[in-house]
Amino acid sequence: MPADKNQLTQWLHEMKQSREAFAALYAEMSRPMYTVACRILHNRADAEDAVQEAFMKLLRRERTDDIENGRAYLLQTVRNEALMMTRKRSHEELQEDVQGTDENDRPDNFAWENEMMIAEAIEHLKPEERDIVTLHVNGDLTFEEIAKIMDMSLPAVYRKYRKALDRLRKMMRGGSL
Repeated sequence: MPADKNQLTQWLHEMKQSREAFAALYAEMSRPMYTVACRILHNRADAEDAVQEAFMKLLRRERTDDIENGRAYLLQTVRNEALMMTRKRSHEELQEDVQGTDENDRPDNFAWENEMMIAEAIEHLKPEERDIVTLHVNGDLTFEEIAKIMDMSLPAVYRKYRKALDRLRKMMRGGSL
């Protein structure tokens, strides 16, 4: 069972004094952070780098007692790191990464094809819609947390999420954008 918001935040506050707290925080959050970074970067190695850099920034931070929601903070930090990395990469490099996935990384062709169809459909969403869907589905954030992270009203987040899901359903049925 995933740790709740309060447990994550407690680990975050204790991580500099306790190796166990840091290990627990990393074990709980590295995968959702990786997923968010991967959705933005489309490259596994870069996504891993973004996660590591997000944790390094957290460790370098002088104070953590002002962080109220550890999950939201870490997901926002990795999102920002991934976005910064995309700004540094050229468009051609991004296309090579998407097309150059190694065949050995595909354990099940059917599952891989479905995953790729969903990932491709998500890429056709508007950037804000894509971020909201990724943070909610992969980051397990509430709409209230997403609204705060993205500096949007709660109704706007709901509206964009519903619109994104409608567009995804239409795309997955073979409809046009």
